[in-house]
Amino acid sequence: MGIFFLHANFFLRETISNKMFYSDYKHIINRLPKSLVKRACERLLYHSKDPILIESISRKSKRIESYLRHTLEVYKNSLNRKCKNMTQKKLLRSWSWSEYNVFPALPYVCVLDSEIQTDSIPYNHEEENNHWVMNKLKALSQHLLDYNRKTFGKIIQDIDNDYRKRVNANKILCYKIEDLKMQV
Repeated sequence: MGIFFLHANFFLRETISNKMFYSDYKHIINRLPKSLVKRACERLLYHSKDPILIESISRKSKRIESYLRHTLEVYKNSLNRKCKNMTQKKLLRSWSWSEYNVFPALPYVCVLDSEIQTDSIPYNHEEENNHWVMNKLKALSQHLLDYNRKTFGKIIQDIDNDYRKRVNANKILCYKIEDLKMQV
């Protein structure tokens, strides 16, 4: 009896995988391998939360179409990953010197350094380095000034306004004190 059940289950799965999807999905199905089409069919039919009925697999449905499109997208991404890995492996494999053949029998010229060319042209590396450092420092100082203006500008403005209000209040108090002294 157990063997019959296994045989019946196998037969059921075979008939399900041969069941055709709706004809509008041919452009998707033709780009997928048969094993993925079979797997998509089985996943739709045996989904744990919301399975699709066997009769409705051959009808047009947005859910079926979106699942097939998703399966195709995942399949394409896996192919792209495989291609990238293969090209990386080709790039990473070690090459022998003869495979490169960069300099095939080039003629060569021997040049003697008589120190005439190098000594006659004085070149000041220190001046070039100082110039480069000064340019970097100018750029850095400008960047810090801009940053400080953006960061502390509002704070300084608030402190300045508060200071002016206090000075004005102090002047008004001084005038009132003078008026009171005059009255006494």
